[in-house]
Amino acid sequence: MILFWTVYLLLSIAISFFISLFFENKNLKIFVFSLALAIFFSFWFRSPGENYVSPIISIFLIESTILDENGYLRILRPFLVFFTLIYVSAITIKKYFKT
Repeated sequence: MILFWTVYLLLSIAISFFISLFFENKNLKIFVFSLALAIFFSFWFRSPGENYVSPIISIFLIESTILDENGYLRILRPFLVFFTLIYVSAITIKKYFKT
């Protein structure tokens, strides 16, 4: 299971990096990288009351198509936390290194 999460996280970083390469503006690159990484990195409980976690992108896709709707706000909160942390970290690193 640890191998799966490690591969998933490394693949998420690579995909986010490649998505950010489509943009020229550095600030937009940082924003898009943070957004893509937060979409892939965020995880939450599969359904309310369960002990198993899964990425919110898969929860969103499954709830949109197959499962009964448990509310999208429950997966929006962890996404916003991860996005804020990643974006603030990226801006701080950019200002620190001045690249």
